[in-house]
Amino acid sequence: MAKVIMPLLSQQVKNKIGDVVFFRRGDWGINVARMRVKPANPRTANQQANRHNVGTLLKIYLGRVSVAGQTFYKYDAATNKWNAITIASTETFGDTERQAWENYKTVSKQGYVLTGKYSFLSVNVKRLKQGLNPLKTPTTEFAIAG
Repeated sequence: MAKVIMPLLSQQVKNKIGDVVFFRRGDWGINVARMRVKPANPRTANQQANRHNVGTLLKIYLGRVSVAGQTFYKYDAATNKWNAITIASTETFGDTERQAWENYKTVSKQGYVLTGKYSFLSVNVKRLKQGLNPLKTPTTEFAIAG
């Protein structure tokens, strides 16, 4: 149920009525009404592979799982498919590796500087999409910003 204070669309409107969503635009300070859209979730192979890769990489970065025996999906451009690979390394991800990523900087498409887990995820997801194995620590093959 929407909460309306003062006449509709003149002061403050929150939430939704039916399929109409009301919200306030902070940029201009005006109220806006739009139809509520349910996002599509196609659950494609590409989407599922990316979700799995990001989730697994995040668990590794946080030290909740070992690198050894982790399954990732690596893209094969020749067959246009994602193939499961298992990292056989017995190395663990600890404070030394985490600090290396904290000191490493990458620039996002929007121009933001990413460090720590964000640069770890960004670099490794790109590598998996390029058919390469993920990196435990950053290397010089990627450009380092500022």
